[in-house]
Amino acid sequence: MEVVGQDRGYPLFRNDAPISPTSRSARLADDDAISPTRRVQTAGEFTAEPPRRRSSGLPRRTGSAIRSSIAPRTTLAPGGFGLGGPDETTQLHLAHQPFVQPGYADLNPAYEQPNNAKPVWSLAKPLPRVVRPGMVPTKEELLQNRINAQLPAENSQRVGLEVDPNDLEQGRIEPTVDPRKIAAQVKDARLQRENNFMNRVLTGDTTSQRQGSRLSRSSSTRLGRPSYFEEQPDQLPPLSEGPSQATDGTETGRPPEYTTEEPLEPVPEEPHGIADEADDKVEWPALDSSAYPEDLHPLINELVEDEVHNNHTTWSVIRTKHREALAEALAVFVQLTIGFCADLSVTVANAGNPNTTAWAWGFATMIGIYISGGISGAHLNPAVTILLWFYRGFPKAKMPEYFAAQFIAAFCAGLAAYGLYYHSIEVYQSNHADIAVVNSFVTSQREAWIGPATAFFNEFLGTTLLSVTILALGDDQNAPPGAGMNSLVIGLVITCLTLAFAYQTGAALNPSRDFGPRLALLALGYDDSLFLNPYWFYGPWAGTVCGAFIGGFLYDFFIFTGGESPVNYPWEQTQRSLKKSRMKWKRRLHIGKQQPDAATQGPVGPVGPIGG
Repeated sequence: MEVVGQDRGYPLFRNDAPISPTSRSARLADDDAISPTRRVQTAGEFTAEPPRRRSSGLPRRTGSAIRSSIAPRTTLAPGGFGLGGPDETTQLHLAHQPFVQPGYADLNPAYEQPNNAKPVWSLAKPLPRVVRPGMVPTKEELLQNRINAQLPAENSQRVGLEVDPNDLEQGRIEPTVDPRKIAAQVKDARLQRENNFMNRVLTGDTTSQRQGSRLSRSSSTRLGRPSYFEEQPDQLPPLSEGPSQATDGTETGRPPEYTTEEPLEPVPEEPHGIADEADDKVEWPALDSSAYPEDLHPLINELVEDEVHNNHTTWSVIRTKHREALAEALAVFVQLTIGFCADLSVTVANAGNPNTTAWAWGFATMIGIYISGGISGAHLNPAVTILLWFYRGFPKAKMPEYFAAQFIAAFCAGLAAYGLYYHSIEVYQSNHADIAVVNSFVTSQREAWIGPATAFFNEFLGTTLLSVTILALGDDQNAPPGAGMNSLVIGLVITCLTLAFAYQTGAALNPSRDFGPRLALLALGYDDSLFLNPYWFYGPWAGTVCGAFIGGFLYDFFIFTGGESPVNYPWEQTQRSLKKSRMKWKRRLHIGKQQPDAATQGPVGPVGPIGG
């Protein structure tokens, strides 16, 4: 290699290709953003830099996060001058970072937690891409495929198609007038992807997963700054002065030289002998063996690195266990308290602008998402939680805790807003009916001519539009807004929907936003007429939940291409998912296993529910 320059005290090397000024400046920008005691790129670009200690408050973040955040923006004007502002330089990026005192991350290791260490189904950023159980074959399917190995593109050949299996796996399927030919190619592509993926998992080769996911162990391992008193792992060990035993059996003081000029064989795009390679690396058990786990999906989950937490007190340990639910409850409480107080202020003033409440609800939603968007995702709405579970793989085990947090926080927000405006409410009710105060907390048919069907579809259509927008903003392959803008955009969406749908019912768009304050008013002494009108069920409950399902279906049917959506699930994967759910519940309830002391007894216990 040839030395092409000198910078920051260490040489820059190159192979054969010259280094362009653009690439060199980008590399220098990356190096400036990374702490001097971090690892330095050495793949033919830089040499290892000795660790140097300096007192500047550099951000303690991973290098990949910094590199992605300071990537130059594309502007229309040459030279970086455009209406979008100047390109973010290294100095500008560091100016936006907080001061971090040396040693802070040693005492608070969670500060160096890598970005996206675990999936967060958040309204504040693009939604995660997860492998759902139906995507991964079961043990029976895997062993059956070992016996009845299917040729590549076998289904396509049966219908008279001559296609390239590599093209099928890459999704290059031309639509034809015969749907059977399309279905055959789609099935071949799916089976080939699943088989190649499972062979890589079982042989321990997760290279492709690391390249496409931030959740692999290699990319999510904490790249913390090493202690100044520890041995630096990037420093090369000292070479011995005497001759050493080489790997080829010759005694020499340097590694053997390879003078062959033959080029290396190119790596094929698709490993044709992947089955034979797997046989060499893995001892395949017999068909009746239980060496395979019942559900191979945990093999994928093990790629996700555990979070690092700051547990300084007893409460911090408890908070870590329920942090997501607590964050969700706080966000819902802030959002609904602001919204209820805005409604009350317009009501008791008796001269306010009703549109004020629409803006208040929009900005209150924005504030709630900013509060817990990075922790719980700030769903703020049971219908949104159900939407993200069904269409984006949100863990259903977390749903009860989220629901409890949302409803309890809504109940407390109703009490807090009523207590704050208690005296104003008393003065207002001395001259007016109670219905206006009640309508400040709950939704209802605001006019006598609003029938049940109109009320239902008012909530249904409003939630449908909200669900479509949420999935669009969370789709990283669509046009997600910039960093921190999701919260503002969703707040403006709530404002628009409130302006459009609040006249007829008040636009609940949220079961907890209506049910929680109903219980609060009932606890404050209002009569049970709050629940005599069945609107409280078919409007904020049935209307919003149905609207969330339909909105998710519309977006995924017309736009979304990810395999985690049930819209893109073939029937075989749906059956596989249901089968895995049954096996999981049987293991939890110990169904189908005989007791060791009573082999003649049948399985004990009820059959557990089947999840999606």
